[in-house]
Amino acid sequence: MLSPLYIQKILEKECGIDISAKLLLTVSGGMDSMVLLDVMQRAGYTIEVAHCNFNLRGSESDGDEQLVREQCDRYRVKLHVKAFNTKEYASERGISIEMAARDLRYEWFHSLLEERGLDAMVTAHHGDDAVETFFLNLTRGTGIRGLSGMKFVSGKVLRPLLELSRADIEEYASENNINYRHDSSNDEVKHLRNKVRHEIIPVFKEMNPSFFNTMTANLKRLAEVEDLLESEVQRFRDESVVEEYGRVLIPLMRLEEHPQKSALLYEILRPYGFSPKIIGDIIRSIYGIPGKQFYSKTHRLIRDRFNLILFEIMETADEEIYIDSDVKTVDKPVKLELRIFKKPSDYKFSTDPLIAHFDAGMVEFPLLLRKWKQGDSFRPLGMKGFKKLSDFFTDLKLSIADKEEVWVLQSGDDIMWVAGMRIDDRFKITSRTKDILEIKLKNE
Repeated sequence: MLSPLYIQKILEKECGIDISAKLLLTVSGGMDSMVLLDVMQRAGYTIEVAHCNFNLRGSESDGDEQLVREQCDRYRVKLHVKAFNTKEYASERGISIEMAARDLRYEWFHSLLEERGLDAMVTAHHGDDAVETFFLNLTRGTGIRGLSGMKFVSGKVLRPLLELSRADIEEYASENNINYRHDSSNDEVKHLRNKVRHEIIPVFKEMNPSFFNTMTANLKRLAEVEDLLESEVQRFRDESVVEEYGRVLIPLMRLEEHPQKSALLYEILRPYGFSPKIIGDIIRSIYGIPGKQFYSKTHRLIRDRFNLILFEIMETADEEIYIDSDVKTVDKPVKLELRIFKKPSDYKFSTDPLIAHFDAGMVEFPLLLRKWKQGDSFRPLGMKGFKKLSDFFTDLKLSIADKEEVWVLQSGDDIMWVAGMRIDDRFKITSRTKDILEIKLKNE
């Protein structure tokens, strides 16, 4: 079944790649990748080869590299080789050897694509790899996306052998006298993938001699289900989810109405690193009181009154900054523009909440710009008495996330401006005002 013509058809039909493409083949020296190298070369593609030496198996690793070099010389194909200290990399980052090797090789492969001006990389993953990945993801709880298996195209990665079995690869290797190396680590069942390959899948094959064909059909159906799910998720995003000012707002009412809310929310939040367990906790919070917060490594989600509010966890900005009388602009933590001018005879009060005017004679420099905190109070413009900021925010129906973004400007011990919302009545322009301090809050 595997032939140069077969490869051409798959690359064109499933991967959108024609014969003029310039491709990077990832070749380890094992049977699968050495077969891929041979059939791609016979098919007439412009190819370069990348080989990683992870320095994990001593002389075996060196033997792999030597075989790849010899074969590339024979085919007159340009070869790129890179050695890695995989164990050190894994130790420094606290990850497994397998994960370290994957990170290292794909980072290098992508850099080669850019440096060499190549269109895509081609890997030798085949159908048995896809079946094994299904079982691995089943144990990890990755949802429908993980169960649907590998794709012919994933970004810049092409997998033209996915419809073929390991037996098909072996047949091609035998008929064409392909030299390859056997990786002894593939026999060690201490690795989860090898355990699936050598102990679990053989049981299924014993139960069903057509197990490979059955699983291939299952994976295709699951891929179609994944497409249906993605269409529904995208519809919900388009109709209900709002992205503004670096936040994602998911309306609770629309989410609660959806019959598959858990699956829907998982697909929306999955790109932000939220686990299935946390998704379950979030769903349960829908029926609780507002204020519950949830975290992934990179994002925070707040269950507010009407929305789930998602935003990236940012480095903490400076908690406070002092502004002297000669300062004209402030860039961090928020953008401000300041100027002092004589009060004109036809002065009119600004109705723009982002522009505040103060009686400069009442202001004490340096001003203090800081985040609001519990217990803060001020005298809102037009009122005679003081009001706690927490109560002020409640009146405005601010969300929890909005409250966290509020800055105040302080003169001496007094709050003169809740930035972008209201000035303090004690600093307002009056008939006795001679000079005006104007401060603009720039929402950029």
